[in-house]
Amino acid sequence: MRKIENFAQISDLLNAQLKKGVITNNFLRGDDYTREIANGLYIHEAGGALLLFRERGDHLVMTFYLHPNAVLSLPETDRPVVTELSCRAKDAEAMANAAEQFCALGFREVLRRTRRTRKPEAFPVETTAVPANPEDFEDISRFLSEHFSALTGCLPTADDLRENLANGHTVITRDEKGVSGVLHFAVSRASTEIRHLAVRADCRGRGLAGELLTAYLSVTDGAKSQVWARTGNAPAEHFYEQHGYRPDGWTSAVLQYN
Repeated sequence: MRKIENFAQISDLLNAQLKKGVITNNFLRGDDYTREIANGLYIHEAGGALLLFRERGDHLVMTFYLHPNAVLSLPETDRPVVTELSCRAKDAEAMANAAEQFCALGFREVLRRTRRTRKPEAFPVETTAVPANPEDFEDISRFLSEHFSALTGCLPTADDLRENLANGHTVITRDEKGVSGVLHFAVSRASTEIRHLAVRADCRGRGLAGELLTAYLSVTDGAKSQVWARTGNAPAEHFYEQHGYRPDGWTSAVLQYN
């Protein structure tokens, strides 16, 4: 693997991947590359494939570009590698073929996700959940780590979480024990996206998830909202369905190596 020190090192290489027939799961943009290079970004080129590895401490997150008839290989690493192959229905066959190639190298599928979308709609604003503050960083970081897998839970980096809190993109509930629920989200020009939603085990069944969702939709003015929910997680699927989130045709498979 080759470590990338600045974007100029890979800009031409990335532009060369933008061709018909190239399969990719890489959706990084300019500012994303700046953050990832600072955290640690590596590339591996081999046989018509470009693999990008993002540093996550105890593991690496991989994205890729696969040209037709690519012959895949992996660089040596003693850490787990995780990649998520997301696509629309029309690209499902091509992405399934890519998954087969990675599984032949030792990856295995660990879960699937289905994207759900809620159309823009006004939402009641009465809720016990409140926007989190930057001072809540330690509590929220610990809460997310306790409720989501370090490998497959898409946890934010420390810098990303601090930026998220500074922008008001997390809502929480609290009780006498501390943080009882967290909804962490991202905002783009076209929509907002729920990244993480969890309620502490001893507080479930009290409607806190609904309170968090209400606060989130209030903060975002009921804008178009999306969420990637684990396929087959019946309680989560029922919750989102109940609140207007419908499958929109995008699915993903999460693969893990090591």
